[in-house]
Amino acid sequence: MLKQLQRKLAQEKKDKSIFDIILYGSAVKGKSKPNDLDIAVVFRQGALRERLEKIQQIKRKIENGEKIDIKGILLEELFREEFFARSGLFLEGISVFSSRPFAEKIGFSAYSLFIYSLKDKTHSQKVQFNYLLRGRDKKGILEMMEGKFVSPGTVMISPAHSVEFGEILQRNRVQHKKMDILVHL
Repeated sequence: MLKQLQRKLAQEKKDKSIFDIILYGSAVKGKSKPNDLDIAVVFRQGALRERLEKIQQIKRKIENGEKIDIKGILLEELFREEFFARSGLFLEGISVFSSRPFAEKIGFSAYSLFIYSLKDKTHSQKVQFNYLLRGRDKKGILEMMEGKFVSPGTVMISPAHSVEFGEILQRNRVQHKKMDILVHL
C-alpha cells in the first residue's frame, strides 16, 4: 500500500507547499483488511482554496475503488487540541515521503505501553508467558514486534503491532491496560 502511494504521489514530494503526506488508521495498524484509506496532507502554507484543489488532485491520483478519507491541515494546526486526528497521526502515522513513522519527523518515537499482570496465573503459566514474550530457543514476540521491556509487567510495543500484541494478551487471558505514548528522541 505504502509503495503504491509513493509511486502515485512522487510529484507531491517536490511540492514545497506540502510538508508531508501521512498514511494512518486501519491501513497501518496491522489489520488484514483495512476499512478504508486514511490520509492526511500536511501543508506548510497555502490558501484554503489551493489546499482543497491539491487534496482533490491527490484523491484522483490514488482512487482505486476503496473508501478514501483525506484530511488537509496546515503544519501549525497539527498541534492544536481541536484537531482530533492528531493523536492518530503522531502515534501510528507513516510518512508517504520517507516511509518512516511521522512521529520521528517531528522528533519523537511512538509506542503503545502495555501494563500487564500475571498475579492470577500459576507459576507454570507465568513461565510459559515469559517464554512467549522473551523467547526460549527462538525469538520471542517482543523482539518480533519491535518491543522493549520497560519493567516487570510493562512493555513498549511499536504501534504497528499493538493490535496484534493486545490480541495475544487477550488470548492468554492476561489482564492489561494499554496507553499510547510519544517518547522524545
